[in-house]
Amino acid sequence: MIFFVSGNDTNIGKTFVSSLLIKLLKSKYEKVAYIKPIESGIKNLKNSDLSKVRNLYNLGEEVDFYQFSIFNEPVAPLTASIIEKKKINYQSIVKKIKKLESEYDIMLIEGAGGLRVPLTMDKEIVDLIKSIKARVLLVISPNLGTLNHTYMSIETLKSRKIKFEGIIINSYPKNPNISNLHNPILINKKKINILGVVPKISKSNQKNKNFRLKSFFHPLLGGQFSQREFIKKCQDKFNILLKKYAN
Repeated sequence: MIFFVSGNDTNIGKTFVSSLLIKLLKSKYEKVAYIKPIESGIKNLKNSDLSKVRNLYNLGEEVDFYQFSIFNEPVAPLTASIIEKKKINYQSIVKKIKKLESEYDIMLIEGAGGLRVPLTMDKEIVDLIKSIKARVLLVISPNLGTLNHTYMSIETLKSRKIKFEGIIINSYPKNPNISNLHNPILINKKKINILGVVPKISKSNQKNKNFRLKSFFHPLLGGQFSQREFIKKCQDKFNILLKKYAN
């Protein structure tokens, strides 16, 4: 099975969420792989997304890691490939992923940016997802504006008949404002699966090994998160804030 982690915007926290997911999935499956097929903006391999995921919980010996194309410039892969005169071999990447699929119980693939990010002149991230028949986990922000980005991303997946598993809300604040509370409520009313809520965690605390990871994620991902309970809490807090606005 292949889970593909994408985001409804850039810098949405896909890499940190992927790090948490890999650690949790490893507790559920024996053979696990993380793949970052293409990454741009790598001046130093130690600072790559792949290295961050591998090193956050020292998973180098427990999980296999793969990367196929890297670029120095911090721009879209297609743009980087033109600047650096290094062609992205789309078909080769697809073949490598399909070959690896038979070797693992589960593979987690992290995309570059959002779904419509161009890889070649005629292929985008969403095309790669379609080609490898992956199931999408969409990482989103809890903030104002996220509904628009989220709904458009989901429509993109549905129009291409790609399996969409659900969303993961990243960097959810300890003291949510009225938008942070109402956005999940509205998403829930659309019958969209909320597969996890990751709290806002400072960079200095991201290596904390005492996180209750199972409370962050749905049983599908090896956790214990309950969408129903989360939405109830949001609704209760929303109603309280609504009364304050009324006054």
